[in-house]
Amino acid sequence: MSVSRNSWAGAVVVAAAVGSLAAATIPGQAATPAAHPHPATAPVVVASGLHNPRAVRLQPDGSLLVTEAGSGPATACTTPNTQCVGDTASLYKIKGSWQGRVVTGLTSQLIVRADGSGVVSGPIEADAGPTGSTYRILYGLSGTPDTRAALGPAAAPLGTLSTSTGKVLGDLGVHEELNDPDSVLGNNDVYSNPWHFARDGQDFLATDAGANDLIRIHPDGTTQTAALFPNNIVPPAASAGTVHPDAPAGQAEAVPTGIVRGVDGAFYITDMSGIRTGLGRIWRYVSGGQPTVFATGLTGSIDVDLAPNGDLIVLSYTQGGTSPTQTSPGALIRVNHRTGAWSVIDTGDVLNQPTGLAVTARGDVYVTNNTQGTSGELLKFTGAAS
Repeated sequence: MSVSRNSWAGAVVVAAAVGSLAAATIPGQAATPAAHPHPATAPVVVASGLHNPRAVRLQPDGSLLVTEAGSGPATACTTPNTQCVGDTASLYKIKGSWQGRVVTGLTSQLIVRADGSGVVSGPIEADAGPTGSTYRILYGLSGTPDTRAALGPAAAPLGTLSTSTGKVLGDLGVHEELNDPDSVLGNNDVYSNPWHFARDGQDFLATDAGANDLIRIHPDGTTQTAALFPNNIVPPAASAGTVHPDAPAGQAEAVPTGIVRGVDGAFYITDMSGIRTGLGRIWRYVSGGQPTVFATGLTGSIDVDLAPNGDLIVLSYTQGGTSPTQTSPGALIRVNHRTGAWSVIDTGDVLNQPTGLAVTARGDVYVTNNTQGTSGELLKFTGAAS
């Protein structure tokens, strides 16, 4: 089933996170990075042929779990500004020398942009449940519960944190529809696109890149706004043609993405700020408080994890570009966990639209790469975070 959609003309991954804006390069906004702490090293391709891979997450048993958003329905919708769903999404596991799909048939959402090009959403991040036989999965939505309802029963998981057996743990789409927390910032779109989640005691914390907030999910399934991320100010020289129409003039929505608990017990959340060069921030959030800016000067930050020494390792979807689909290579950034100062880890410019990363206790960094299409990869950068 397909559905027309007029709001946000864009779609998923970065397109869903930033809508249809053009990401401008703004000279002088990015902080000057320090020298590369590691020389460029050719990564190892751990897995290939992945179908629109999103996050990769290290599991307690040492395995890696990659979320594949799939390829939409078997017969794709093609009409501009429509969406359709299929069951081609999956979870892909790597453990030692074994790898393969451990869950298949998950909801995959194909979104056709106004220009006729398509992008795919669906499962964004997953981890193993307490029994090891089920998984918790956070799904993107790129819309509202009305968007989901119009796509039919197969779309039910979109915008939720659910188990692989279909139990809904929390509905972020409904939370946005009922509360629209960022309306107080002047953002005039009711729009949800969940991105990453983390455990906080018995609760879960989930970022919503479309709603610009952090949502707490309680064990009984109820939700509350844990934090709201303010819009960023776009320099006047970059305003023309780059400001998202749903944000006030001269501003960019925060677009929170990755989340990780730091060695100090606080949570650190990356934001994309419309992928405008140098406007990306990292926020520090302590449960019950308000988020504070920890680091600035980043670009396109889409995921974050911890280095063995507690530093933040940030994945940049791109270091600049002219649109969500025409971008420069991605990057790995090390952020000092005490000072917020950052430096670039030299990856040899091999990162092409990366979206997820995981860091091991040995400092190996795994990144999902080539994430737009069915030729995705999981790359390993040995010792890059050591």
